[in-house]
Amino acid sequence: MRKISNKLNVQLIAELLLALGIDHIVLSPGSRNGALTMQFANDKRFKTYSVIDERSAGFVALGMAQQIQKPVVVCCTSGSATANYYPAITEAFFQNIPIIVLSADRPENLVDNFDGQTIRQQNLFEKHSVHNVQLSESEETDDLTRNMLLTKYALMDCINKSAPIHINMPFSEPLYEFVTTPAIEIDNITVDEKEYQEFDVIDFMKRWNSSTRKMVLVGLHYPNEEFNQFITQLAEDDSVVILTEVTSNIHHSRFFNKIDQVIFPYSEEELESLKPEILLTIGQNVVSKKIKKFLRDHQPTQHWHLDEYWQPDTFQVLTDKIETKPEIFLEQFIPFVNPKESDYYTKWNTIREANHIKHKEYVNMIPFSDLKVFNSIIKNYTDNWQIQYGNSTVIRYALLFDHTVKNPVFCNRGTSGIDGSTSTAIGACIASKQDTLVVTGDISFLYDSNALWNVNMPKNFRIILINNGGGNIFKFIPGPSDTDVVEEYFVTQHHHTAEHLAKMFDFEYQVVSNLSDLEDSYSHFYAESDRPKILEIDTRNAANDSILRSYFSSLK
Repeated sequence: MRKISNKLNVQLIAELLLALGIDHIVLSPGSRNGALTMQFANDKRFKTYSVIDERSAGFVALGMAQQIQKPVVVCCTSGSATANYYPAITEAFFQNIPIIVLSADRPENLVDNFDGQTIRQQNLFEKHSVHNVQLSESEETDDLTRNMLLTKYALMDCINKSAPIHINMPFSEPLYEFVTTPAIEIDNITVDEKEYQEFDVIDFMKRWNSSTRKMVLVGLHYPNEEFNQFITQLAEDDSVVILTEVTSNIHHSRFFNKIDQVIFPYSEEELESLKPEILLTIGQNVVSKKIKKFLRDHQPTQHWHLDEYWQPDTFQVLTDKIETKPEIFLEQFIPFVNPKESDYYTKWNTIREANHIKHKEYVNMIPFSDLKVFNSIIKNYTDNWQIQYGNSTVIRYALLFDHTVKNPVFCNRGTSGIDGSTSTAIGACIASKQDTLVVTGDISFLYDSNALWNVNMPKNFRIILINNGGGNIFKFIPGPSDTDVVEEYFVTQHHHTAEHLAKMFDFEYQVVSNLSDLEDSYSHFYAESDRPKILEIDTRNAANDSILRSYFSSLK
């Protein structure tokens, strides 16, 4: 006997989700959302996951939606529980990841009247969502119809705009009364194919073919073989330079995949000679501050941005907005492209080859340190493992090394916060079932330690924790070192390790503090196990900041 809520609006929400093919639900415990929890957890058509900490739950849902490429629901009780989703929602908003916040609320007459667990939940995520709905508790036919239409339009927006929405549902007690026979059933709902803005491919072709210096900069992008092939075709032209990052998830020998190595050591005059006439940007956030500074200081004549969702003027010179899927534009554009005789690619490639030699020489001669560690762990990634990088110094180190198509790479670069990296990776691992490794720094790991408090933890989940004893990025960036309080208030030095957390949450745990032990650890670390694993790499005694500064100096 299946117990379902006797509240018709709860049945309505569940049936609408299923009618649109939405079946992943991340639930956090609470009383006010009890009717929703009972409805979802007792219906085998849903895949439900219990995550106690709402902040972690939001990122777990983000990781799931990132992988399955369709909406995931997060559902919680009223009050601050709902507010704890906000970091994940902002990240999802800027990454265009579809999250449905389904929050239970107190009756509307209790808001602002000092009732327990009551805040102003209506429109809470308005600035970082594409649709916000306040439903009625009433079960009158007209109100049910209105709720159905409001919810349907919100869910359609979530799907079509691939972005977060918020559905807020007030509930009066009793909350747990149930029936065994549903009163509401809804047939499958067809989502109309999205229409995109038209573009003049001939105009773009004429401008492109007349230029001898074109640059394509690809930011955050989900792995897509068709997209990779299109960009590869553009790269065959000597007048075109393709710049990528690890989060671009495209690969070819003609792509410049380590931007900071190429543009760092040159004078303003030399950089001026490297600037493009046409800049085509594709995808979302770019990590490298150096390329942003280069293109702001040495602006192209034209900047085209190709994306179906965002049209940011990142370099303050945006001339053309191409609002469509990149594959749609490139499929029509590339047949008209004619290679142009130019030394533009050769200029960039000469710099790349020289700096690649300097990079290898420097990394080979340095002692055990963060830079040496990244060189080792990236070379030893196991094929077909998904890599999730933490933010701050971790992703920046990753940009300095080659990655392969055999390891898809993800990182929360929508808002670039250190919160939620581990939770996101766990959600991605659960949903994709792919072997998953998160590479994270100590501050990010400790900040998100409730991520380990997850009853759904996959056995094929791994954590590489690089513990340098604090937020070392504040030793690299200009400013904090001049404050006289950099260690205590910026770097926040500590002496914590993951050992006790690993024991508490039943992770296999190993710590290494030299290169030899690190190299010996990989075979066991990646081997199958009945438990997830943490490999902690202790670099607290290394001169990480001076080694990284010297690295860039060595490229000059």
